[in-house]
Amino acid sequence: MRRKDAAPLSSILDAFLESLRIPHVAFLVSLRKKWPEIAGPLVSRNAIPLSLRNGVLTIVVRNHAWAQELRMSKTTMIGRIRETVGERIPVSDLRFSVGSLAPGEEAEDPPREEPTYPAGPDPEGLSAIADPETRESLRALHRRSAPLKGIPSKP
Repeated sequence: MRRKDAAPLSSILDAFLESLRIPHVAFLVSLRKKWPEIAGPLVSRNAIPLSLRNGVLTIVVRNHAWAQELRMSKTTMIGRIRETVGERIPVSDLRFSVGSLAPGEEAEDPPREEPTYPAGPDPEGLSAIADPETRESLRALHRRSAPLKGIPSKP
């Protein structure tokens, strides 16, 4: 037997969260589900929505380069969020915070094939740089630029 007044659980949950005065939780859940559609596959692997407060959506990004890239497309992203999720809870601004993504999110990254370079001396004290990704990027730049500057590359 079916009840005529049955409703989807999602609408009941939304009403419940609104009664608790935390409708943004349901909004964030919906936003995270639709995030790959909103941001695209590349961005969604490197940034995820974290929280919403006073209309400001905080998005965690993998590194500063992603934060800068997404800052430049802030208006477009806000428009896509409104188109996809609706304007029931208005997002007026985006804030980007560099941090680690959830472990399940990081595992989705395809493995990067980096060219292998022979180990060499520590140019300009790069071992003091704490972030291993930045340190290795700078080392790779140093190795690539050494022949261009007339400095013999070291094996």
